Amino acid sequence: MSRPLRIAPACCALIIGLTLFGTCATSQAAADALPAPAQDDDTAERVRAIDAMLQRYLKPGVPGAVVLVTDHRTPLFRKAYGLAKVSENVALDPGMSLRVGSITKQFTAAAIMLLVEQGKLALSDKVGQYLPAFAGADSPVTIEHLLTHTSGIRNYTELPHFIERMNSDVSVEDGIAFFKDAKPEFAPGDRFAYSNSNYFLLGAIIEHVSGMPYADFMARNVFEPLQLTHTRIETAATPADVVGYTQERRKVTVSPEYSMRWPYAAGALRTSVDDLALWDQAIVHGKLLKPESWQRMVTSYRLHGIRATGYGYGFFVRSIRNKAAIEHGGDIGGFSADMMRFPQEEIFITVLANNDAGDPTPDELVAKIAAIVLPR
Repeated sequence: MSRPLRIAPACCALIIGLTLFGTCATSQAAADALPAPAQDDDTAERVRAIDAMLQRYLKPGVPGAVVLVTDHRTPLFRKAYGLAKVSENVALDPGMSLRVGSITKQFTAAAIMLLVEQGKLALSDKVGQYLPAFAGADSPVTIEHLLTHTSGIRNYTELPHFIERMNSDVSVEDGIAFFKDAKPEFAPGDRFAYSNSNYFLLGAIIEHVSGMPYADFMARNVFEPLQLTHTRIETAATPADVVGYTQERRKVTVSPEYSMRWPYAAGALRTSVDDLALWDQAIVHGKLLKPESWQRMVTSYRLHGIRATGYGYGFFVRSIRNKAAIEHGGDIGGFSADMMRFPQEEIFITVLANNDAGDPTPDELVAKIAAIVLPR
């Protein structure tokens, strides 16, 4: 569900990792989605520069993207480009919800931290305390190993026969059974290797501890308290306002559907740019979790307490243009996304696309926007 550096491994159509976006990238702006009139010349120039850059890549009449930039909690740029439904010529709107793949992981990590704060589990707990499939004495994997992708458990989307099974619904137990016996890549805590299996297991632990289905727990304990009204965990493919597309040899087609039971806690989130901005502000202002819990999530984990991995709990910790940045993205059949926060500058950028094969990718577009808005 991701690829190295940007994220973990890709597995054909089901790639729930960091970003990829779509070559025939898109455009056709929704006029009513233009940002509010600029307050000063500098802001107006940044807005014009962002829009001009995006229009070079996001063309009319094809699948598109929704873009949001906030500066010190104030919307700077909010606009949609391209089509939500190509066959019906329906334009994308900035308020629409799209699948975001592995951006799901930070939400799953926050749910784990919520249970930690409630005293219902500890980061040092062995996974086997909650999941019988990992109860053996030779499985010393902890919850923190899962959060930080240092468990050594192999990525289920890269295992043999996964593509053959991804169209069929799967129970949580059967999903775990699919990858639990795969030979580990390394001993827990020795290395970093992005694996969607880690977050699949975290979803199962949330269910075990809370006694609720993962999707219900997230809705009641995360989305509703933060008033994320356009955010949900998909458990089945249902009619949506935005269709996902893929592209091959310049031909754009509707992406094949597959079971949303496989992405689960690793990548089944559907949300909007506005809800992601609210989520970002929850992190900044310590809502839902204590400030120290959020800080731990966005701090790079260190192998054996020494070597930084560049990943916290559900977030990549990076340096972009010599600025500290917290970032994650996602790919999932027909959709791709990226979101990035610059804590010191208080700038937040997100790009959500309904094309999984575009060029530039959402993470590349985010980087281009950052080059325009970051203080020099």
